[in-house]
Amino acid sequence: MSLFTNLLNLHSANKPLEDFFTEIVAYFFSINKDLLIAWLQQNSIIGDNSYSSINITTQKEHRGLESHKEDSRFDILIELSNGLDTDVIVIESKIGSTDGNNALKRYVEILSSLQNVNQRILLYITRNYDPQKKSRHLLTNKHR
Repeated sequence: MSLFTNLLNLHSANKPLEDFFTEIVAYFFSINKDLLIAWLQQNSIIGDNSYSSINITTQKEHRGLESHKEDSRFDILIELSNGLDTDVIVIESKIGSTDGNNALKRYVEILSSLQNVNQRILLYITRNYDPQKKSRHLLTNKHR
């Protein structure tokens, strides 16, 4: 049995797979920021930038845009800064479900609307194959 499964089985209430996964991953990256950067670089998510500040937040609430019917909550929000520029990475995990309520589309729109952000990245992690249209063209740097 894996460590993840053993820890999850200790949880007495409903088994919140996605939230549990999110908190474990965010905690691991928060105490191993060098591994976070290495993982992001190895997967070509970021370049060889040198960051002076790394902030990791879980379950980050974000007010919906005017076109949205509801607010959003990012599973993991990573803000990387070198003092001049800030890169923002949102990690959405769907361990026991799929993107049935168009959260990914809303997240792309929210990321695109952020001010004073250099690079905007949305990572979608799922246990089961859940194909999504590439939205790279929607994440522009128009708000620098």
